[in-house]
Amino acid sequence: MRKRLMLSAAAAVTGVLLLTAAGVAACSVATRDAASTTQETGAAGTEAGLDASADPSASASASTSASPSVVPATNCGRYAFAKASTSTLRAAKKKAFAFYFPPYPISIENKDPGSDYWAKWTTEADRLASGTKQGEEMLDRPLTRAPLSGNWRQKDFETEIRQAIDMGLDGFIWEYHSVSSDARWTQLPAMLAAAKAVDPGFRIMLSPDLQQGANSTQASIVNDVLKVKSEPALYKVDGKIVLAPFYPERVAVSFWDGIRTTLAGSGVQSVLVPIFLSGSPNVRAAAWNNSVYGYSLWGNRWVGGADSVRKGAVEAHANGRKYMAPIAFEDTRIYDGRYWESSNSGALRAMMEKAIAGDADWLALITWNDYTESWVAPSKGRGYAVADTIAYYTSWFKTGKRPSLVRDALYYFHRSHRTDAPYDTSLQQIAMHIANGDGASNKVELLAFLSAPGKLVIKQGGTVSTKDVTAAGMVSFAVAMVPGTTPSFELQRAGKVVQALQSKVPIKAKVTHQDMMYRAGGGTACGGKA
Repeated sequence: MRKRLMLSAAAAVTGVLLLTAAGVAACSVATRDAASTTQETGAAGTEAGLDASADPSASASASTSASPSVVPATNCGRYAFAKASTSTLRAAKKKAFAFYFPPYPISIENKDPGSDYWAKWTTEADRLASGTKQGEEMLDRPLTRAPLSGNWRQKDFETEIRQAIDMGLDGFIWEYHSVSSDARWTQLPAMLAAAKAVDPGFRIMLSPDLQQGANSTQASIVNDVLKVKSEPALYKVDGKIVLAPFYPERVAVSFWDGIRTTLAGSGVQSVLVPIFLSGSPNVRAAAWNNSVYGYSLWGNRWVGGADSVRKGAVEAHANGRKYMAPIAFEDTRIYDGRYWESSNSGALRAMMEKAIAGDADWLALITWNDYTESWVAPSKGRGYAVADTIAYYTSWFKTGKRPSLVRDALYYFHRSHRTDAPYDTSLQQIAMHIANGDGASNKVELLAFLSAPGKLVIKQGGTVSTKDVTAAGMVSFAVAMVPGTTPSFELQRAGKVVQALQSKVPIKAKVTHQDMMYRAGGGTACGGKA
């Protein structure tokens, strides 16, 4: 369920969400390399065999060797790939959006990040004081900044819009309640102004969310749309405002038909692209097909469920409708003890490739900034690793061609402890468990974008794992986590280190509270953002 923290008056939140799993076929994420892998285990690597599935072809020896000399970086740039220009990506028929949750912007009250709301929300002491005994409810936060002068909220939105444009996105899906005091509605003008200031081509898609209990009225939704109908930043197709409500099936389709009819009576044309909580386009078509422009789903969060993205697009097209494919990195919810196994970057990559294979029309990243569940924005705990990976795929999605790699980039993805690590049951009230989908995975992943063949190296204490990559391309190299170490990573060529990367996250052998969030980091050797 999508539980929301109760915030200050500036950011009140209510509502719950059930993530429903659909029965889907298993899929795998292909890599473009023919590779061999070896693992050298030293004295500190006695736990390396805990996850035998990490690399079935691995072999072990008792030898270790010192790292070769490091070659200074010269081929600098923001991304590993040749990113198309914003104008080229914007001109593509295919579009990419991110679902924006207004109560969680970069800053809540424009205070120093060491003592603001985010700092309180992400401290163990604050959660224990609340009586939940769950540890940190939010494990991550947006990238921090010092207090700003002037219209700081709009400036923050401008920062996020620039980040989204860098990732190849066309806009945000703005969730809001039709309540005049709710932050979801009161912050919309600042977001619209920010879009106009940064890039007039960046669009805001309206997502009129039903309040808890589905007690929003047609009149309230209509009135709010009429208030912003003339805003140039609103996303439209063929001059018609796009309405993309979340969990629309809480009310009958006639409810939404009535809204569109009333809007039309006021001279405002609109189309409906509902984001269903569950139910594929084929399941929904009988009742909804005559009322919608396209279909979308909240989606799932594991590799084995990724083919539902391809199937959704195929079904929507068979019914003569567009498809907005749901894409997520992971989903972990401390407040009720649930998480879904996303297999490091595996789920994100699988969903993106299935959206491309199914010829989806739009992408919906679920979500940009809901830090209690699922987010993809650049953040303190993941840097730009997720964002950069998405940028690679949005370029591929929009241009129809896998981007060529012009320089190397290394990214790591791993948790801070194994999923079965001991924790303090007297301080954690609810045990974290997988709701459904793929089983738990305990791996350290190096996601490498290679402009040429090379050797990948993952070091965890005395355990050294290597992978020889024989062709340029994107390569995922995952090995078993070794508790008590802090992973480091290398790319080697001709006996020299071309790029080195150190994780910022130690792997703990035991913890006070479970933390199933995947941390990440990395980038290009120079010119990238760590």
